Amino acid sequence: MMGTRSKSRSGPPQGSLFEGPIRSCIGCGSRKAQAELTRVALDPAGEVVVDKERRLPGRGSYLCGAGCLTAALKRKAFGRAFRGKAGKVDPSKLGQAWELVPGP
Repeated sequence: MMGTRSKSRSGPPQGSLFEGPIRSCIGCGSRKAQAELTRVALDPAGEVVVDKERRLPGRGSYLCGAGCLTAALKRKAFGRAFRGKAGKVDPSKLGQAWELVPGP
């Protein structure tokens, strides 16, 4: 008899609307649709910046809100998220850029 293993489904659960890729916030750890989060990435100089257009190359990380920015700084999550390649993290600069990012 052939194996009776069930195959896992890689799609969204039945009955839910597909919201796009799911990402985790590096501040609080909650999982949300990518469109609901703000992307941060490394600029060419290695500094962590808010990626407003979501076009910077390389690894990106995601944050829910300004409170999660504070939590990510406290947990030193940027170093882990960017695999040790993150240069200096300027909280005031990130906070100012955060205010300029339009909400979803």
